[in-house]
Amino acid sequence: MRFLIYLSLFLGLISSAFASDEWQGFAEPFPIRDAIRIEHVLMLATDGGMRYRTSEGDFLFTSEKGLETSVFYGVAMVNGTAYAISEYGLVARYVGDSWVVENRSFLSRKSRVIPGMVASAENILVIPFEDVIAFFDVSTKSSIISLERVANVSLSLSPPERIEIRGDSLFVSTVRGSFVRVMDWKNLAADKRLADPETWKPVETCVACWDSLHVVVGGKTLTDSVLYRDGVSRIRWVLEGKDFTYLVGPSEIFKYENGQLKDLSKHEIYQLGSAYEVRALPKGGAIAASPSGSIALSDGSIWSEPIVMYNGLGNDVEAYANRMKVLSVLDDGVLLYHVWGMGLFVYRGLGNEPHYFLTPWIESCMEQFADHYSVTVGTTEAPDGSGFLAGISVEKGKYSLLYITKDGDVSCATGIGSTTRAGPLVAKRDGDDWVVYVSARESFDVFAIGALDVIRIPAPSKNGGRLVGVERKTIASIDNRTPVDLALNEKDGVLWLVTTSGVGYMELDQDTVRKPVSMNGLQGAEYTSLDLDPHGNLWIGSSNRGAYRLEVRRESFDTLSVTQYTSRNGLLADNVSDVAVDKKLGMVWFTHENGVSRYRRNDLRDASVFMTDSAEAKVKAYPIPFRPTVFPYLTIDNISEGARVDIYNRGGSLIWSFAGKDVHGGKVEWDGNGKNGKLVAPGVYYYVVRTSQKTVKGKILVVH
Repeated sequence: MRFLIYLSLFLGLISSAFASDEWQGFAEPFPIRDAIRIEHVLMLATDGGMRYRTSEGDFLFTSEKGLETSVFYGVAMVNGTAYAISEYGLVARYVGDSWVVENRSFLSRKSRVIPGMVASAENILVIPFEDVIAFFDVSTKSSIISLERVANVSLSLSPPERIEIRGDSLFVSTVRGSFVRVMDWKNLAADKRLADPETWKPVETCVACWDSLHVVVGGKTLTDSVLYRDGVSRIRWVLEGKDFTYLVGPSEIFKYENGQLKDLSKHEIYQLGSAYEVRALPKGGAIAASPSGSIALSDGSIWSEPIVMYNGLGNDVEAYANRMKVLSVLDDGVLLYHVWGMGLFVYRGLGNEPHYFLTPWIESCMEQFADHYSVTVGTTEAPDGSGFLAGISVEKGKYSLLYITKDGDVSCATGIGSTTRAGPLVAKRDGDDWVVYVSARESFDVFAIGALDVIRIPAPSKNGGRLVGVERKTIASIDNRTPVDLALNEKDGVLWLVTTSGVGYMELDQDTVRKPVSMNGLQGAEYTSLDLDPHGNLWIGSSNRGAYRLEVRRESFDTLSVTQYTSRNGLLADNVSDVAVDKKLGMVWFTHENGVSRYRRNDLRDASVFMTDSAEAKVKAYPIPFRPTVFPYLTIDNISEGARVDIYNRGGSLIWSFAGKDVHGGKVEWDGNGKNGKLVAPGVYYYVVRTSQKTVKGKILVVH
């Protein structure tokens, strides 16, 4: 519950804490693939990014910090500067509190770097791949050569197993033996025989040998049990310094000082690991689920410790394979969750308090996929907020629809589907009825033949909480493929859907799913997920090409402009399993196999509630006083998107104006400049926010 307190404190402040258009990645920095020490600092290459660790602090650099990716297999020091090498050989240099990519040429080879084996001498990085050994000159930021053979050994058949630099000699060990070559490190590019395999000599010496049975510091063997597992050392790198030693393993970091060990392994900021699904919370923030059966909550900057949902059992491989969308959350924090085969679970307090456990052998109307085995691929909130809806798949027959109240009462519409399996679903009100849109599929395979089922149900509140009088019609999907995700835009009267290979829409007063005519830039991706922002723009996740933002153009659903986002833009990874738009805080969330990404921009906030009689937040300006030399912007917040914002000086002259897209998201940012492009003089200024129905005025004090 501690996180819920933190969440409530942060939600009121978060919009002022972030800059516009900001990415952030969240990952667990394990396993550790390589490690170096820079005085008191550890620089660690991990599958979750480059980790900067000291005994006092912990920071993780991911793709948005200039790295363009988040999986790193090597790190080395050259002339006092740290260099990071990614899984596929991207070379980045550490500069201040960020990273700069120096070279991408190795990426096109699509060959992996061998973890923990990058070495350096003078200006040269030696980078062992699975099929070559590459030599990279940091002074010219270019590759010198990639060796395919060492002596009589083809490295594509017998990859390097260990590499070690000793003075002017480079030692390489393979399964077919160990070899050495003398190197002129200062003039390596001029070495005319560098590509000659005959210049390597066989040796019997042990190359980069690691004592797997002992941890030795300063000649003393440490016997602390935490350093060993089953008699084998957990420590791979012993990094000694003047006052203390760092002991690092794939999953462990210890500081050894004055005979004492301090465990520095835990990464506090994000501990959920892999995440397959994310949902925006009604009051702001997000909740994400891991395949292993845990959830965690975030306000956009911090994450709660994972909550284990059901005895540590999760959806495992089925989560990704079936594009499961089984997290649903109501305004009061009641949550529905499904574990493959085990049943549905209702929780209070955003997952902190188990409330009800629903299974076919308890609820008689609930269908079984097999004996004592239930399967749900999609759930959604009931249109009136009274509970949840879930599709229940069957092995034979037709799928069922389940209505679950907050108190765990269950009603079933059995066998109403057009297929045996039900995928993701969404629902809306239509007068006294509910309309539920269900992804129907012939099998759990997300590439399966499928359709869109439109199910009309009289609101259960009119029928004693029961699902009765159900009607269904089935509409052909894109290329007859099952939708893997759906999103409703009730304001514009359209349902959007994605299959693994296409995007489609259905206007709600029609019965036809169409493909947009123009979507230039949206090709070759396998789609996984879909959500809509407050302006009706589509945010689409893909399994292989990152994410896309599709903006409706020319007042037609048939013409969409496309913007692609990848790890080079700030995504943690290019595999996106789910996407969710937080309209409260103005963020879009993406889940990946190695964590979660978050992207913030002003126009993602829903500003329709601002400047209304029921608005909780009032128009405000901050910081006051405004010091342009200290703060880059003065923010005027909580304004209606249809508003015009004018700033005047004390004499009533207009200094600056905002309108149209400038006020998307209900917030404008003034840099302190006037129409002439120069910083305004110190003094008192006034802002006026006008809509067709309301005017709000305020005072600004500018101080230099």
